[in-house]
Amino acid sequence: MKSILTTLAVLGLSVSAFAGCGKTEETKGKLKSVDADSKSIVIEAEGKEVKLTLTAAVKNADKLVGKDVVAVSSHKKVESLKKG
Repeated sequence: MKSILTTLAVLGLSVSAFAGCGKTEETKGKLKSVDADSKSIVIEAEGKEVKLTLTAAVKNADKLVGKDVVAVSSHKKVESLKKG
């Protein structure tokens, strides 16, 4: 009986550890710059500059400088960047 309760407790705690926030934000605007050293980008959106950090999933961001883009990010980390 103790082993069953222990197993259920471990499963319950491990499931909550894998649950993520899931909140994503879309930033639409003109890509002003890409900094390869700090792996960040600056997007001018609605008159403000938004600085976001690139993840490994984003490739060829430097080819979109000066163009309208849509960045999907979670906690200021870009998950995808596409021409908008």
